[in-house]
Amino acid sequence: MHNSPLETVALNHGAVMAERDGRRIPAHFGSAAAEETVCLRGVGMSDRSDRSTLEVRGKPEDVEQALIALGELAWYSFLDADRAVARTEDAAACLAALSELPVTAHDRTSIYAAIGLIGPRAHELLENVDLQPTGLVVQEAQDCYEILLPASHGPELWDYLLEAGAPYELACVGHDALDRLSASHRMGYWA
Repeated sequence: MHNSPLETVALNHGAVMAERDGRRIPAHFGSAAAEETVCLRGVGMSDRSDRSTLEVRGKPEDVEQALIALGELAWYSFLDADRAVARTEDAAACLAALSELPVTAHDRTSIYAAIGLIGPRAHELLENVDLQPTGLVVQEAQDCYEILLPASHGPELWDYLLEAGAPYELACVGHDALDRLSASHRMGYWA
């Protein structure tokens, strides 16, 4: 089973852990309904260790084409011209798609911590906090971001964001709330 580099800090802030697809993740921090409300009004912060991080390398034009080929399977950010990271919920499908292209792709999930920020104030928070030198922001969708950083720095950033995010109504949220939001979005209830 894969344990998140954020598990201890999440537990310190009241997380109730659950196993999903062979990974331990925070299910909730007390109330999924209250956590869902946080994501709709302020900023919810979550451990996104349920997803995989792939590193794609090659000639700049090949890396760009590879990421385009992934389409909706992944969202990504360039590290430099010949290297990018892709975040995905289906690493096997992404690796299979990339195996046909002139790039190398490796699963780097274990070396990264991934902190999700979701909500209408997430962008504002990100514009006003200093993530340097370790944080890389990947935008998943409108009002949904992930911060990738070396696993050893994850707990420190988690605590920093809790403090820095107070003016933005930031709170810890678990996957039960994220699942509810995702279902609401699919049903057309969430704007």
